[in-house]
Amino acid sequence: MAFIITANEERVKEAILTDVDRGVTKLQASGGFTDDERPVLMVVVNRNEVSKLKYTVQKIDHHAFVVVTNATEVLGQGFKMD
Repeated sequence: MAFIITANEERVKEAILTDVDRGVTKLQASGGFTDDERPVLMVVVNRNEVSKLKYTVQKIDHHAFVVVTNATEVLGQGFKMD
């Protein structure tokens, strides 16, 4: 799972939808230092797609803040149900 903060939210979102072929959830957040409102994009990918996701984001916004973390369990469209 990745959380992405970028100044180019729409372009990054479209690239993830088309190039990585994954859905995106937009969360609203505010900066802890500035209190400025900003969107955070949340994307769930499998291990094989992490590099492609990071490359896709970085080619659009090399200043993007990307946090990649392990999700214990993901259920839903695009992911296997055990």
